[in-house]
Amino acid sequence: AAIVVTANDRDKGLAQGIRRAANYRLIRSGIELSRFGHPQQSPALVREQLGIPAGVPIVGSVTRLSEQKAPLDLVNACAHIHRQRPETWFVIVGDGPLRPAVEEAIEDQGLSARVVLTGLRRDIPEIMAVFNVFVLSSLWEGLPRVLPQAMATSLPIVCTRADGSAEAVIDGENGFLVPKGEAELLAGKVLTLLGDDELRRRMGENGRSRAPEFGAEKMVRDIEALYRSLLD
Repeated sequence: AAIVVTANDRDKGLAQGIRRAANYRLIRSGIELSRFGHPQQSPALVREQLGIPAGVPIVGSVTRLSEQKAPLDLVNACAHIHRQRPETWFVIVGDGPLRPAVEEAIEDQGLSARVVLTGLRRDIPEIMAVFNVFVLSSLWEGLPRVLPQAMATSLPIVCTRADGSAEAVIDGENGFLVPKGEAELLAGKVLTLLGDDELRRRMGENGRSRAPEFGAEKMVRDIEALYRSLLD
C-alpha cells in the first residue's frame, strides 16, 4: 500500500501510471491540534505585545517567505484590503529568503504602520487566536498543516486553490478558495468576511468541526488499521 496525505497526490500518481487505485490509502498527515483554540495567553495581551490596538480587525497568515507561498501576493492582497478598510491590521508570521522583498513591498505599498512581520515564532496558537481571518496565498502545496491549525482555532480561511489546500478548505463552508496568483480576488473574499460577523462565525465553527479529520489521533488510528489489514 502507498500512503498519501491528499487525494490530489493519489490522482497525480495514477495519472503517471504509478500503481493502481486500490493500492493507495489516504491518511492525512496528523497534527497536534489540542493547543489550537486554547491559547495560554489572553488575546488582549497578545495584541498588546504585537502593538495592535484593541478592537481593530486582524487578518493573519502563518507562512514561509519563499516562492512557493507567494508572500508578495499576500502583501498585494493586504494593500487592496487596506484601501477598502484602512482600520485593518495584518500579521505575517514566518521567515524565509523573500523577507527583504516582502519588507520592501510592505514599505512601497504604504503598509508599514499596519503590517506586523513577526519572523519565526513558537507561540502560534496564541497569535492565531487574535486573528479574525486567516489567509494563505500559496502557489503549490501538499497538505499545508497550518490550515487545520487555523480551523481548530475557529478561523474562517481564504486561500488559493493549491493542491491539498482545497481538501482542507471547502469553498463556501469553512472559507473561500480563489485562483492562485489573484491577489485582488484573495482580498475581495477577505473583505466579504470582514464585513459579515455571522459569516465569519459560521465558517469558523464549520472549520473547527472539520479539524479533527486532520488530527494526529486519527492519523494513528488510520495507520494502525492499515497495518492490521495488511497483517490479516
